[in-house]
Amino acid sequence: MDATISFLSERVTTERLVLEQPSGIDVHDVQAFFMENRVFHAPWEPLRDDDFYELEHLRSMLIRQDIENLNGTALYLYLKRTGEDEVIGSVALSNIIYGAFRSCFLGYRIARSQTSHGYMTEAVEQVIHIAFERYRLHRIEANIMPGNHASVRLVEKLGFAEEGYSSRYLKVAGVWEGHCHFVLLNDALEHL
Repeated sequence: MDATISFLSERVTTERLVLEQPSGIDVHDVQAFFMENRVFHAPWEPLRDDDFYELEHLRSMLIRQDIENLNGTALYLYLKRTGEDEVIGSVALSNIIYGAFRSCFLGYRIARSQTSHGYMTEAVEQVIHIAFERYRLHRIEANIMPGNHASVRLVEKLGFAEEGYSSRYLKVAGVWEGHCHFVLLNDALEHL
């Protein structure tokens, strides 16, 4: 791993948001976010039984996410509007690989009540900056179901290019679903 990389260990702010590390989030706020958006997120996520929404499971999830953040193998952040405690979304860089590959996967979710306000665009823009400038990644990949028009618009707006389609890529809502494969490259690393 490159010795010049410093992993994010603090909260991040944007114009309207605080992107908080899992250790800075109240597990009850995370539970409320997942419970309130359970039906809204269901078409785009793996099947989840009731145990997923229990405090003990969510507490363990936050601890695991913090460990991955500290190890630099992922970056999990929770979104709150500045000055408010309510969790309105999350954004993650997962499966971060260094060496010659320098790549990761992008994932995100937003509360139904907060769609169409530009919050996710603002958050993902900041996370892209962190991935490219601080983590020195070369490639961010986003895999999106073709029917998820809002996500497709988001990544296209942020400069991701569609590179293809993977059939039966991910088991979503109990079905192996195909996904469009989008990529954003860090041109600054092309000649290093």
